[in-house]
Amino acid sequence: MKYNKTAVLILLSFLFSLSINCSSSKKIKEPGVKKWTYFKIYADADDAPIFVKLQDDLDIDPKLERYSIVVDKRDKDSNNWYVIFGDEEGSYQPRFAWSKLSKDVQEGLVNWTGSNKENLQ
Repeated sequence: MKYNKTAVLILLSFLFSLSINCSSSKKIKEPGVKKWTYFKIYADADDAPIFVKLQDDLDIDPKLERYSIVVDKRDKDSNNWYVIFGDEEGSYQPRFAWSKLSKDVQEGLVNWTGSNKENLQ
């Protein structure tokens, strides 16, 4: 079976550009992303170590490669801040106090600027 070299090169170029454009580590251009107080992150353990450390902090075992979390820091009282492991819409999603996360994970989530971070306000 013979392949047209031009067609193969075009196909490979297209697939390469598609893989670059689909990367979840792309940065969000929206200003103020680090100031969001209510947001969701579609976490991928390959994106950053904080997504593995977060599971350590919350005693999640076995570790998940991909998951979503919702962070809610809208209340003026920091004792009421929380993280939901999974989507809020689910029938049961574990809710954890923000204070259960280590400082480096807290800072990593707040300062995350990947395109997989979504503002929920």
